[in-house]
Order: sequence, then structure tokens, then C-alpha cells
Amino acid sequence: MKKAHSTTTPYRDNHAFGWKFWLWLTAAVSAVLIVAVISTAWAVRHVIIKGGVRLSENQARMVIAVAEFPGLVFSAVKEVRDRFGDDPSPLLMDRKTTEQPYWVRSFPSPKDTGYLLFSGVDPVAKHSIVQLIRISDGAQVARWDPDWVAIFETITEKKLESKGSPLEARAMHPVLLADGDIIFNNFTSLVRLSPCNSKPVWVFDEVMHHSNEIDESGSALWVPSVAQDGLADNPWLRDKIRDDALAHVSTDGRLLEKRSFARILRDNGMESMLLGMSGLQINSDPIHINQIKAAHQDSRYWQRGDLLISARHLSTLFLYRPSTDKIIWHQTGPWMNQHSVDFVDDHSISVFNNNVVSGPITGKQMFMKPGDTNQVLVYDFDTKQVSQPFAALLAQARPVSVTEGRARLLPDGGLFLEDTNYGRDMRFTKDRMLWSRVNDYDNKRIGAVSWSRYLTAEEASMPLKALASRRCQSEK
Repeated sequence: MKKAHSTTTPYRDNHAFGWKFWLWLTAAVSAVLIVAVISTAWAVRHVIIKGGVRLSENQARMVIAVAEFPGLVFSAVKEVRDRFGDDPSPLLMDRKTTEQPYWVRSFPSPKDTGYLLFSGVDPVAKHSIVQLIRISDGAQVARWDPDWVAIFETITEKKLESKGSPLEARAMHPVLLADGDIIFNNFTSLVRLSPCNSKPVWVFDEVMHHSNEIDESGSALWVPSVAQDGLADNPWLRDKIRDDALAHVSTDGRLLEKRSFARILRDNGMESMLLGMSGLQINSDPIHINQIKAAHQDSRYWQRGDLLISARHLSTLFLYRPSTDKIIWHQTGPWMNQHSVDFVDDHSISVFNNNVVSGPITGKQMFMKPGDTNQVLVYDFDTKQVSQPFAALLAQARPVSVTEGRARLLPDGGLFLEDTNYGRDMRFTKDRMLWSRVNDYDNKRIGAVSWSRYLTAEEASMPLKALASRRCQSEK
């Protein structure tokens, strides 16, 4: 009898061969990818520091594009996930890795008669909103909820500034107007919003970034912007370098004037500060204005309408007089990569000193040594001395914002401070912390904050009357 032919063994052999082939192929592809990553990293290093083998400009561009590709893929996947998810993950921080043992949650505060004009991501809206909060009981007095999709439909792409996405939009540094509207920027435009409608009153489609401050007239704002004319005589600099500007915008959304700060520096004999720094080789944003504050009163050291300006990447403060186009005072340091500046009285100014060092290659910023924190410095024009009146309190609260941060010395001698990078707003008297508010999104995450303001009862009184008289139901 003829033995039946078995098909079992050949199948097993083929299966084993297939399994080994795919294992070998996977290992080979992995090896190629590892070599490619190492080669790309090597090439990027040479592109950045121009050491060893030099690459042409086209080769350098190609290498950097290859190096950025995995990050772009990751960002695209993340954006798709966020778009179909419920939470604005770009604006959220993991609580476990963000919160520190010394943090205090103590809000509201019955002894504080002021108001918090809060800007930050909200767990109900699931995007950035603005609220006016009565600090004594924590009640929301008013709420501005932007329709970010409608806002972004009116915004165009800008040179040296990405349009961004509604998913990561922030209502930066809102100004509360006397009629109850607010004005804020989102780094690519300036927006006016009513509490009665999520659609914007107007959108000014030019790059506006960082601070928004009412001028001495009360009818316009000074906002950092960008210009095209300050370096127009040098095509390479014009195309490669961001020229920050001082934009003067009316509260009804009209550009009154815009002044190139590169041109101001050059016209005031400070071209070396702008163009003679080694950082220009690696930094397309050498000025980085993050605050423009108008003087509302005359003093021995400034006139009404003069502008106090913070240029972060120069670690320098300027007093600039628009009426004569002159820089009347400037000082570099002891602040480093500072943020908000303000007039305190008729002879002193305050500055939120981030107190951080910028890395020369990667742009990474860090504190000089472990244990360092942000500082609030006061410069006295009478004595030309710098003091730290809140040093002991800040040593306990330990604000450590690296790339943002706000501080204001209040009329009663206290301090309002926002530890922006960590979602905290705090208020101090001269000798203790009065309250501390963390923007808790849920029990696992902390939401971003976006340059909130403290308003005294007097500062809030007129907008509060206007808000009380608004009939929002009829406007919607």
C-alpha cells in the first residue's frame, strides 16, 4: 500500500523560513535606521557648529529637513489626536512632573478686595478663555470665551511666525477696557472680544506678541510687533533676522504707527548692540521685545508718553521717547532674559528677572545653578541701585518660569506674580503670601496660564459698571 504523502513538514519549514526572513529584514532595517540617525545627528552637529567638514547651504538645508522629519511626523500625529480628542493637550502639563512639594493652594482670599483678570485654559470650554474673578470669594464676575476657529479663519501665515492652530491658541495678556470688552493677542494677531459674543469684535491680522498695554491717552495700546524696514539696507539680515517693532494700535483696531526697533537702535548709535553680538550667528530673533509700558505721569527721569521697553535677548531695558525718537536711558543687567517691566513710582521701575542663561547651541535656557529662582528687582534712578524687596518670600514660593513670567508691584506695597510656565498666580503682602492659585485642569493635569493681571478695586470699578449694564442675551 502506498504511503500517503505528508504536507506537514514542508509547511513548517516554509513557516520557519518566513519567520526568520522577516526577523532578519526587521533587524536589517533597524540597523539602517540607527546608522541613518547617527549620520544625521553627526551632520546636524556640523550644520549647527560648522565644525569639521563644511556643508554647502543647500546640503545644510537638506540635512536639517531630514533631521526634523521625525519631529514633524510626531507633531502631525499629535495634532490629529488632539483634534479628535476632548482635551487641549498642548496647553496641559502633567501634575506629577510639574507640581512641587512647596506649592500652596490658597484661594479665594477674603482679605483681598481686588480682582484677577485670569487668562488660561479652562476645563469646561477646553480651550483658553479669560475670566474676571473676584478674589474675596472666587466668584466669576465676567467671562470671555473666544471662538478660536472663527478667529483663526481671519488670520494669515506670517513671515518668521507660524500661524499656529486653534488647539494651542492662548489669549495673551488681556486688557480690560472701560466698556467691558477685552483686547488680547495670540502672537499672530490682535483681537478685541465682547463678553456677550464669542465671535471677535475685530481681528487685526498682523503679528502682535507678548504684552498689551494702554497708552497714556487711554484710547490706544502699545504692543510688540515685527517690522520689515529696520534692516532693509542689508538683504541677508532683512531675510534672516526678525526685527521687532513698537506697534501703536487704537482700541478700535487701527494701526496708528509702527516703529522698527532695529532702526531705533541704529539711529541711536547702538548698532553694535544689535549686530555686533555673537549670538546673531545662531539667533534669528536677537531683540525679542516682550514688554512695552507707557509712562502715564511725568517724573525727573521720564515724560508722560515715554516707553519702558524690555528686550529679553539683549537682557536690556530701554527708556524710549517717541516724540524725539531718542533712547534716553538703557541698562543691560543685572537682569538676565527678563520679562515684565513696570513703573513703580516717580523714580523707580520693577522687572521680573527670569534669571536664566541661554545655551549657545541648542537655545536651551537654564538657571545658573541649582536652587536659583526668578527674581523681582527694583531699579532706583535716584541711587542707581537694584534691590530685591521680596527676596525672602520668593525664596519660599520658588517661582521658576524660564520662558515667561509676570510681576507687578501693587499700590499697597504688595506683589502680584505669575509663575507662567507652571500655571500659578500668586499675591503677596510685604511680609507674607496672601494667596496662591494653581490652574488645576483636573486631578492629573495643570492648565497653561497666559499673562493674567491683578486689578485693584478702583481699577476694576468702571469696567464692572459697564459689565453690569450689558444685556448680553439680546446681543447673542
